[in-house]
Formats: sequence, C-alpha cells, structure tokens
Amino acid sequence: MLSKLRLKKALALFLLISFIPLTLQAQEQRGRYTRLSPGDPSPFDAWCFDDPAFAMIKAKLDTMEEVCNLEMQNAIEQEQARYSLKIKNLELRLDTLKKETDKIILIKNQEIKKLEQAALKRPSDYSIWWATGGIAVGVLGTLAIVFAVK
Repeated sequence: MLSKLRLKKALALFLLISFIPLTLQAQEQRGRYTRLSPGDPSPFDAWCFDDPAFAMIKAKLDTMEEVCNLEMQNAIEQEQARYSLKIKNLELRLDTLKKETDKIILIKNQEIKKLEQAALKRPSDYSIWWATGGIAVGVLGTLAIVFAVK
C-alpha cells in the first residue's frame, strides 16, 4: 500500500517535470519577421514572416473572429429572448383583455334581456290615458273659454 502511494507521487513528479521543457520551448518560439525595402530581393515594399510568426498571427486572427462570432451570437440570442418575452407578455395581455371584454359583453347582454323582460311585463296600451287626457283638456278648455267670454 505504501509503495503504491510512493509510486503515484513519483509518477506525478515525473509528469510535472516532463511538462516544464515543453512550456519553456513553447514560450521561446516567438516568431521572427523582417522588413524588406524596395532594393531587396522583393520587388515591392513588404514584410516577411517565418512560419511560427505567421502561425501566431493566423491563430490570433482566427481566435478573434471566433470570439467576435460568439459575442454576436450571444447578443443575438439575448435580443431574441428579450423580444420573445415582450411578445409573450403582449399576447398574454391580449388574451386577458379579450376574456375581460367577453365577460363585459356577456353581462351587458344579460342586463339587456332583463330590461326587455321587465318592459314586456308592463302594459304598453296607453290609449285609456290618451282618451282621459283628451277629455280633461277639452273640458278645461271649454271652461276657460266660457269664463273668458263672460
């Protein structure tokens, strides 16, 4: 048991030591470049890069493009979520208003039916009142003319 623990520690130490040269080597390869002038072998004004320098530039470019794409995608998803929430809230409000309007119309129709039934229960034949009113106005008019002539 004790030997297994020592063996594991030795293996871990060996792995850590083996990674040190790799990290040092990766840090040392920076890449080189030089500036060419018109009189040099190149017929135009240019920069020359070796493979590690170009790889660093290309990797940085690719990484930045990917970061930009991810940020754009994240922003698009956030806006879509925000507007989707607004749309859902508006749809919910519309449904609530429709239900409220339907209930108000139902109550209004019930009230109209009650008023119609109440109106139908009362007699609508007022001819006796018209006749009585006409006789009363005639008698009073006759009396007023008689008193006025005297």
